[in-house]
Amino acid sequence: MFAFSYCSPKEKDSTNATRGPTLGAIRVGITVLWQVPVQGRDYDRLILQKNNDPAAWAGGMDVHRRLWLVDKAVTTALLGEPVIILDRQGEWVKVAAIRQKTSIDARGYPGWVPKDHIVSNDTYNHDLETRPHVVVMDRTAGIFKNPGLTDQLAEASYMTRLPMLKKDDRVITIRLPGGNRGYLYRGCTNMVTDLHFSRAGIIEEAKRFIDLPYIWAGTSAYGFDCSGFVMRLYQSQGISIARDADEQALAGTAVAIDNLELGDLVFYAGKGGVGPIHHVAMYAGDGMIIHSPNSNFPVTIQALDSSPYGEEYWGARRYFD
Repeated sequence: MFAFSYCSPKEKDSTNATRGPTLGAIRVGITVLWQVPVQGRDYDRLILQKNNDPAAWAGGMDVHRRLWLVDKAVTTALLGEPVIILDRQGEWVKVAAIRQKTSIDARGYPGWVPKDHIVSNDTYNHDLETRPHVVVMDRTAGIFKNPGLTDQLAEASYMTRLPMLKKDDRVITIRLPGGNRGYLYRGCTNMVTDLHFSRAGIIEEAKRFIDLPYIWAGTSAYGFDCSGFVMRLYQSQGISIARDADEQALAGTAVAIDNLELGDLVFYAGKGGVGPIHHVAMYAGDGMIIHSPNSNFPVTIQALDSSPYGEEYWGARRYFD
């Protein structure tokens, strides 16, 4: 039987209340944000340890291991994502992921992460505010210690966004969260300012992830949940939307089912489509959707009205005209 391990309130950093919020950033390829400070399964050491291994963690999970994450993990943050540090308990910090919009906390999506996954560096914070940003467009990309791209330092997921210091024909020089420099192959990146919405383009982006297994709370190329999938896809088009499906359904413009276009988001709800929203997919044309369904199934394309979705259709929203 698996169990959470709660930290005692006495372990809180006693200076936290007096110094105010601290800006930090994710220093590992990805980190999972948890509902509570947790020391869960032995298996999760792969993702919790200081220098974690998200590819091994995600790749080694069967359906049972994936289902265990439900209601324990809340979201995933990528290398370089800025966070506000909200609280400290022992080896854990509570953060708000600034780029993941939610009504839960206006500062960003909240959750607990190992303290070793967070770094606060003035140089990085300055460059984050003043430098142009580069974003990883490949499913994953190596970050290297040298401009020759021969000594890999880390692996970055799709939609990892970092300050750019320099670019040439082959190499992008970036600032890493610890303040050091890293190097990316230019061909696997794009400038954030060059991201633009394309109906055909967002579907092609989505198709690159067909057969990728679902991970509850996932927002990375190692595994997405339904709303994390569409959130990152819209980021690839230069559009920021809310993190969770029920809030994604509140924005944009309502679209009738017979007027759906490529890239529109379609939502499904309990009680025959009138209850709470529990799923989001993207319209892929010809009566089909592309989505990350649940822990039992990978990213796939299927009919808009296929079971169990047809009877739970709630409506659709359009984020770009």
